[in-house]
Amino acid sequence: MKFESIQAFNSYTNMRAPKDALIDIGQYSEDFLLKSPPVYPNFYRISIKYGLEDAKEKGFMYFSSPGQPIEWKTDTPWSGYFINIAGDLISNHQHLEYSFLNYGLHEPLFLKKEEEIVVTHHYQAALQEYNKEAFSKDLLLAYCNLIFAHVAQFYKRQFGERKEQYSQLVDNFFALLENYYKKNGQAVQPSVNHFAQQLNVTPNYLSDVIKFYTGKPALEHIHQHIVTVAKHLLGQKKSTISEIAYQLGFEYPNYFSRLFRKVAGVSPSHFSNL
Repeated sequence: MKFESIQAFNSYTNMRAPKDALIDIGQYSEDFLLKSPPVYPNFYRISIKYGLEDAKEKGFMYFSSPGQPIEWKTDTPWSGYFINIAGDLISNHQHLEYSFLNYGLHEPLFLKKEEEIVVTHHYQAALQEYNKEAFSKDLLLAYCNLIFAHVAQFYKRQFGERKEQYSQLVDNFFALLENYYKKNGQAVQPSVNHFAQQLNVTPNYLSDVIKFYTGKPALEHIHQHIVTVAKHLLGQKKSTISEIAYQLGFEYPNYFSRLFRKVAGVSPSHFSNL
């Protein structure tokens, strides 16, 4: 089931109708739908919920982006707050384009008590403004920006504290990358999306974790690996540059040459003549 509007989703979940078509801020109530099969809202959802999974002293934050499936099932109503915000509103305010908005429900943020207090304060202030008869959308977006900026910092804290969990993800990514061409042979060009699907995480989440632990995003590591394999093939002098480009999954050899020069600092032809 797809929901093209915030109003349709709110009606489905028994929440009040939004006061604006592009942004809605609310508080979970006892009327909120307790379970749902996968549905596809065409907007961003940013939620903070309290008292989940027997961790009553902590809040949890979840994120979903337009077109991502969300489903839920709870025996008791949630307590907490939510923001629904249209993709157009985010794209027209680039300072709000944080990568964690696309993490999906499988990569929640686990808040410490002091972090929960900070985020809750901003949600409450935003809701107070939203409940005014003539609210300021600029103020609502400013509150969103405050929440998002804090969340970005809290995720860095979480990445640093959960080293065992995240280091395993990093190790698995590099293992898949190392074996990509060995396993796939003449494959399509590897992508962050491919590895994210293999690791059952979202592309933004994978790239952010890889960058946190290595200093470079996942795509940069992928490009470096492509060039490493290309150098090996060029050194064998058994194939032309175009043939190597096709072997590595490039539809157009000039794209391969452009990437090679960007990473290696020289063209493939120059490298092969060294």
